[in-house]
Amino acid sequence: MIIDRVRLTAAAKIQLATLKRRYSLEHNNTICRYALCMSLATDGELVEEELSFLGGLEIDWKILTTGNEDLYIDLVKVWSESNGRSVDDDSVKKYVTLHIHRGLSYLASRSERIELMI
Repeated sequence: MIIDRVRLTAAAKIQLATLKRRYSLEHNNTICRYALCMSLATDGELVEEELSFLGGLEIDWKILTTGNEDLYIDLVKVWSESNGRSVDDDSVKKYVTLHIHRGLSYLASRSERIELMI
């Protein structure tokens, strides 16, 4: 398995808390899964930045993916290939983290109900 745990920054932790309150969601993994998919479906450059995980949190990959680890890895690999990015294990792990962070930022900045974004 390429990923055991997904690490999130302190800013992402705050965004998760905001989204949980706003949409009355109970679990971080649901929001992170949605954020990952939203980011993968969003056009635009994925900014590769060094993230600081101090004060953040970790989510178990199997819990985040609800047992569909290979599906989400394949989605990230397809995105990587279609964007001319590397598909080695370290790159895929990095892209998962970056996509979740980008998706959380995207979701936190939205004001409409989550059902309208689906």
